[in-house]
Amino acid sequence: MVWRFLLAILLGGVCYLDRTAACQLMLHRPLVVATLMGAVFGNMAAGTQVGVVLELIYLARLPVGASIPPDDTGAAVFGGSAAAVASSSIGLDAGSFTALLLLSVIVAEVGKAADRAVRKVNVRIARITAESVDRGDIQAVEHGLLAGITLFLVSGMVLSLAFSMAGVAVSKELLPQFGPASRGNFAILLPALPLLGAASVYSCSRTERTAAVFFLTMAAVFGGTVLFRWSA
Repeated sequence: MVWRFLLAILLGGVCYLDRTAACQLMLHRPLVVATLMGAVFGNMAAGTQVGVVLELIYLARLPVGASIPPDDTGAAVFGGSAAAVASSSIGLDAGSFTALLLLSVIVAEVGKAADRAVRKVNVRIARITAESVDRGDIQAVEHGLLAGITLFLVSGMVLSLAFSMAGVAVSKELLPQFGPASRGNFAILLPALPLLGAASVYSCSRTERTAAVFFLTMAAVFGGTVLFRWSA
């Protein structure tokens, strides 16, 4: 298990770095991150299932400019690792799947608070760099950039370790405590979560006809998926 956490730290750090500080190749998106974490912890398909729903929920919440959205990358780290471990221990039924998605939303808010703290430190680095440049130290620009990138990388690695460990702990310790009745109650909420994500995308669309077609298609596909799972 140790090497799994080490790999999660490495991949998570790169994904967090891609989130705002560098590259921005969409490696930080929930679908990618949850799939990676699912693969790391033994079940890529389970991680992908979580990533698809989280991608819909957070698709319209982007870290643009000074905006600090919920930490969907951290939510995907938690959800992907938790789903993979749960699928191999107690089985990833609809109730457990829903519970992990709801807990992922809480993780996203915790990560948002951490992101806000990291950005405050980065602002201080920028201020120190500007003061050094004013004094004639041109190399301070390079040093400031490296310091900022290192800050985001290290914080991402720490968050990846914390959230992946939390995901594993939840799947091994918390989910087994839920009885069939509790899982059934959680399962009732499952259809609402992807539809909330589809509604979020719908509300941000600028083309009304395209948005309506997308929304209806998403609802139909998800309805068919739920029907297939219940009938299987």
